[in-house]
Amino acid sequence: MTTLANPQTKIDHLRSQLPATQATAYFNAGTNGPLSIVAHDTLVAAAHKELHTGRIVPGIYESHAVRNDRIRALLAETFHALPAEFALTRSTTEGLNIALHGLDWERGDEVVTTNLEHPGLITPLALLAHRYGLEIRVANIGRGDGDVIGAIHDSITPRTRVIALSHLIWSSGAILPLDSIVEVAHDHGALVIVDAAQSAGQIPVNLHASEVDVYAIAGQKWLCGPEGTGAVFIRQNLTSAIRPTFIRYAQADISGYLLPASGARRYEMGESYSPSLLGLEATLIWLKDDVGWDWLHGRINELGRLCWDTLAAIPSLTVTTPRDRMAGLVCFSVEGFTPQAITSELFKRGITIRYVAYPPGPTVARVAVGWWNTEEEISGLGANLAEIIAAGPEAVSSK
Repeated sequence: MTTLANPQTKIDHLRSQLPATQATAYFNAGTNGPLSIVAHDTLVAAAHKELHTGRIVPGIYESHAVRNDRIRALLAETFHALPAEFALTRSTTEGLNIALHGLDWERGDEVVTTNLEHPGLITPLALLAHRYGLEIRVANIGRGDGDVIGAIHDSITPRTRVIALSHLIWSSGAILPLDSIVEVAHDHGALVIVDAAQSAGQIPVNLHASEVDVYAIAGQKWLCGPEGTGAVFIRQNLTSAIRPTFIRYAQADISGYLLPASGARRYEMGESYSPSLLGLEATLIWLKDDVGWDWLHGRINELGRLCWDTLAAIPSLTVTTPRDRMAGLVCFSVEGFTPQAITSELFKRGITIRYVAYPPGPTVARVAVGWWNTEEEISGLGANLAEIIAAGPEAVSSK
């Protein structure tokens, strides 16, 4: 554990552990967070060991099981739940599919979602609608800044079985009131299945306090883990209602072929890349011990609002993220410019953001402000955007 009293000394030290932050102003954790040295070194060491000693040696399966138990325990500590309520996955979308396909659907059942969801949720819902004849009801919540609860409540009918939505919206940056959504859903006998790709690691989450049913997490975004890592939380009393869609021998009790393993482990499927899982474990430990969850959540919140204010002051630029319901995602548009052009031009200037373009949702440029960013980087982002806008779209497109 590293203890550094001076805030500037701390951020300098931590940024030195994230080499990508030295190469660019890294504002894109909403896609992939910067990889830490500890994750990289763990990955390389594990891959080197596999290369030189073999991938299958005595005790390897037992060690994998112990490793997975350690990661589930870290996730439980981080998100305030039980280790047995987590299944390790390869992505947020895999976790969403596990939950959605595990329910016993009937034709005419309904799912309520919102107009701002990511394809990782929309596409599994579309498949369910095609396969089972479900009706997908879309609550229009604007940018997530209006009466979200009212819009969701008005979309619920007696046939509503699930409310499936994001905790933090990828295309607007709005944080949805999860506790209130869960309360409304449970009052109507519906489950709440959450796309947590943007919330896990960006904002504090207490899964047991929220009483949410399913929470699908990405490992590579705000948690800064390797690609192909993630997890899904499934509330302990739902393992009989959400059935495994696939099952493999390691996830079934030895007492019978049709008896899945206890807890959420029953949902784990496929051969995982061991070095990646070890890299995720190393990163979670580093975030807990060296960075500190309370510190990083508070810093993201503070810097996100600084970014919002900086961009909002630029003429011809419109910030579309609701400031009173945000953390680190800041979405914006610029009159006369495409988000793609803005993103490309900033990258040429050493600043990495991204654009979001997935109709019918908004097309915007998106800044993902991480705890590793600095006030100077935010100021530089604002100054470069002002220069780009002043030069006009012709200057950008001509390069």
